[in-house]
Amino acid sequence: MVVKSVVQTCFACPSQWEGSLEDGRMFYVRFRWGYLSVRVSAEPTKNSMDAVGGSEIFGGSVEDEWAGCMSTNEMARIVKDVLIIPAYAAEENKEIE
Repeated sequence: MVVKSVVQTCFACPSQWEGSLEDGRMFYVRFRWGYLSVRVSAEPTKNSMDAVGGSEIFGGSVEDEWAGCMSTNEMARIVKDVLIIPAYAAEENKEIE
């Protein structure tokens, strides 16, 4: 899935991002307690809450159970098999390589 735009909405505890995909659906990424989750809305929408309640397409423990802070660059590296995040899509282009 190719990301059209992404914004980090919370830096830590949890680190969170939301954005839109090229197909019009929204996605939501959350990192807390060492667990990183990517959820996607079922249909095209402009409401990020549709993604919060959407299907989890990636989920797993990626750090210890106390971790809750992650950079956008690190998140993009970990989820690269499910979300393709081009540099132009990121809120802070300098962070995505």
